[in-house]
Amino acid sequence: MEKLAPRSKSARAAPRLPQGLIDELERRHAGMARHMARAVVTLVRWDTSTGIPPQRDAIVRACEAGLDLFLATAREARPATQEELRRVAQLGILQARSSQSVEPILAAYRMAARVAWDEILRAWRGHAEATPEAIMLVANYVFAALDQVAAEVTKTYLHAREQHLQRGTRAHARLFHSLISDNFDSELELQRQALAINTSLSQSGYVAVVCKLVLGNRDGERGGQALAEVAESLETRRGTLLLATDPSTLAVLWPAESLSDVDSVRHFVAELQVQVEQRAGQLGAHVRAGLGGYHPGPLLAERFVTHSLGRLMDPKVRNREQLLETLEAYLAKGSVKEAAAALGLHRHTVLYRLEKLKELLGGDLDVPATRLRLQLALDLRKLL
Repeated sequence: MEKLAPRSKSARAAPRLPQGLIDELERRHAGMARHMARAVVTLVRWDTSTGIPPQRDAIVRACEAGLDLFLATAREARPATQEELRRVAQLGILQARSSQSVEPILAAYRMAARVAWDEILRAWRGHAEATPEAIMLVANYVFAALDQVAAEVTKTYLHAREQHLQRGTRAHARLFHSLISDNFDSELELQRQALAINTSLSQSGYVAVVCKLVLGNRDGERGGQALAEVAESLETRRGTLLLATDPSTLAVLWPAESLSDVDSVRHFVAELQVQVEQRAGQLGAHVRAGLGGYHPGPLLAERFVTHSLGRLMDPKVRNREQLLETLEAYLAKGSVKEAAAALGLHRHTVLYRLEKLKELLGGDLDVPATRLRLQLALDLRKLL
């Protein structure tokens, strides 16, 4: 039988911490976690630039997970598992999802490690095994664990932050396209989309701007994104929406309340041109932009009415006013009999008109959600 090859020096097990120290730390585990969490909450600087601190329970759990990781790897002289690293990195994920900086989280782990180190020295004071060599070994374990945790937190934070930004970008694009198209069911849905990305919607309308970055005699291949980065550095009106709709095009929706707001849009485009020229240097880049006009009135309400009533908004539809009158009566009364009485018509006439309305509107008039949407559209139509 072939002899087994001797283990190399590099494959030797890592030196173990003294068992007496490990036992003492396990006894003090709960108290150490509380002390570490208290230090994180009170001593780490949390302000408006870094965001509010995570919940105290989350900090306690992270400190406990850090201690578990340290003791498990020290007790068994082994590297940390992915599950153990995932647990200690949860605060990084939470911080990324709240759009806050990772710096206070790393500072929190450093503070927790400092408290843990003080507790270790206090627990081991006067112990027979507390030789200088053993203390150096413990210090190496503490520093190695801190480095490992910091690396894992940073990695998971960056990954979670990228996912968060991608979701935000997709949500931003969906809202933009909803505003410039008629493919929506209600203004409430638009408001919900805007709330999800912390954006306020203009109640009166927008001026649309389409911009291209021109290099020499051709459009810049990545000009849309480049212009978006420049535009985000400029002062814009609250609620302005920017979107690189394709690699070469930047679209802007500028909130407007009156015709005079078109001048502020022109000023924005002029500032965009100045910044592009300064950044492009000798490349001779300039901005080509097209500005839409101001549309007075409640634009979202008008689009909602047009979308909901569809072909009934076309003046060419035969007997359009009679159909609208019948629809309003039917929605208000809730039955064919009562609608006919209110209109002074025969029941069969109302039934005939309702069939025509179903054909034009493309839906069942007895569905509660449809009735509510149509009633709102009819009410808004009177205000336009």
